Amino acid sequence: GPTTSSLLERLVASVPELLPGRRVRIHLVDPHVAGAGRVWRPDLHPLLWMNSMAEDVTMFTDETVRCDGPLWPGPTLFEWSRSVPDATLAALAGDDALVHEIRHLTGTTFPTRRVQSVYLRWFHQQVLDALPDGVEVVAHPQRAVDLVDLPDGRQRVVLEAADPVDAHLAVLALGHLDAEPDPTSAAHGRFAAEHGLVHVAAGHTADLDLSVLEPGADVIVLGFGQAFTDLMVLVSEGRGGRFVDRDGRLAYEPSGLEPVLHVGSRRGVPYRSKLEQHLAAPLVPLPRFLDDAGIEALLAPPGQLEFRRDVLPVLTKEVAWAYYHELFVGHPAAVGTTWDDFAERF
Repeated sequence: GPTTSSLLERLVASVPELLPGRRVRIHLVDPHVAGAGRVWRPDLHPLLWMNSMAEDVTMFTDETVRCDGPLWPGPTLFEWSRSVPDATLAALAGDDALVHEIRHLTGTTFPTRRVQSVYLRWFHQQVLDALPDGVEVVAHPQRAVDLVDLPDGRQRVVLEAADPVDAHLAVLALGHLDAEPDPTSAAHGRFAAEHGLVHVAAGHTADLDLSVLEPGADVIVLGFGQAFTDLMVLVSEGRGGRFVDRDGRLAYEPSGLEPVLHVGSRRGVPYRSKLEQHLAAPLVPLPRFLDDAGIEALLAPPGQLEFRRDVLPVLTKEVAWAYYHELFVGHPAAVGTTWDDFAERF
């Protein structure tokens, strides 16, 4: 996935400086498509979106990135959608509808995850094309099932259906992991089995079998976060429902195949919808309060550091500083004084 691609890019960029004249062989182990991985694989449902705008997504490093290695600038997802050659895009997307979607992105579009999959696979190939002399990348489209320390200090990655890979160093860039059910989820599963009900355990929503949620069935959903949003989309629009304009208001027209979702969470409210909005003011330099001096001040008093008492107020002040900068500098007609005057008193 993208974590491995980013790590590979940093290795490729740094090898000439760190290991001049040395040969390096890098093994990539993943049963899914290289570059995209499991979460961003190309066969995802077209209704599943990203939660970032196209102009805010990039895999490249530029002058805003603090790192010791050389920078490798490149296009954001939005810039790439306008600049990638037609032949390259067609070969990667393999779908005219997906090509059309990519070409018609705006900077403030929330792209589908299928779009991001194409961008990530393109980036991965750019890294492979830039391999310096002496660097080799070997892909293993297999599932890793174990990691063993060898007596000579190397590590052995055991593959599910292929010979193991021995390496001097293994990096686990595993992303979203499956997990055994916790006690609560296990109890729900047992209760459902005993009473002829259905229980869908927690997991990556795109991988869950939602066909067991029958039309009209009452379904209790635990959690109101992003996984719920994916669930709601897949069992509504994903089952033929659609949004229509009724006298200037958006209304949902059901297909009749939807279950009835009863949703609860500790907060009790869904995430706020995201706005397609540009900042009117330039970004204020951050951090302002949680800088090195601020961190030293937090650590100076003896005793246990408590997040809510000690750290959260400083974080809140940091966020407020950025908010008020946008308000005063970007929307001066909405305030009664200047940013300089307000900032001094803030």
